[in-house]
Amino acid sequence: MEETKEIVEAETTTTEETVENNSEEVVEKTFTQEEVNNIVKERLAKAQKGIPSKEELTKYNEWKESQKTQEDKYNDLLKEKGEKESTINTLKMENEVLKAGITDPDDIEFIVYKVGKMDGDFSDNLKEYLTNNPKYVKRQETKATGTELKTTSVAKEDGVIAILKQKHPDLFED
Repeated sequence: MEETKEIVEAETTTTEETVENNSEEVVEKTFTQEEVNNIVKERLAKAQKGIPSKEELTKYNEWKESQKTQEDKYNDLLKEKGEKESTINTLKMENEVLKAGITDPDDIEFIVYKVGKMDGDFSDNLKEYLTNNPKYVKRQETKATGTELKTTSVAKEDGVIAILKQKHPDLFED
């Protein structure tokens, strides 16, 4: 038991001495601006060592393009053509929706997406969709104040309109 006690005391003493020695060795070092600049330059040089220059990158891209086979070039052209056709079709659908009287950009985008997913002709599907969802057409009939415009159909001619028709028939030509 005495041996373990001595070992524990010896370890404790050694640890205390090490802590005292380490606290004395901690010294703060200051650098001049020139030394800092040199350190930064060295680290930048190490970091940029593996990065190619703009000229090297351009030459590599040219080389890479020249290594493409005819099939790769053909596939690239087909992909580009498909993207252009997709854009043209989307623009045609948006044009039809605009012609239908929808002017709100969010509604146009939504209707093109929704009707574009339907099977069949876009024009026919658009007409059917707008008849089933009159809220999109109705929105266009609102004023800037937010109140709906009311359209009234006159079944019987008003007395004033009848008199105007008699005096000015050219105003009411159908």
